[in-house]
Amino acid sequence: DLILFLNANKETILKRLAKRKILENRSDDDSGTIIRRYEIYMETTQPVLDFYSVNPNFKEIDGSLEIDEITRKIDTFINV
Repeated sequence: DLILFLNANKETILKRLAKRKILENRSDDDSGTIIRRYEIYMETTQPVLDFYSVNPNFKEIDGSLEIDEITRKIDTFINV
């Protein structure tokens, strides 16, 4: 089993979601909603990350990288 965590900082997430709003015209991607979803995600996910991060199969990937770079890292971990 493998546990992959794509870790991106708040600024990267906000920038990507702002771009998504423009590209996909999503009404739920206003900045207030995005920030609240991020805060809830961090509150609920941090305990899970703390639990699994001690597992030797836990792999953290820099989620701020470009998609092709992230894909290469995932492929490396799953030996594709």
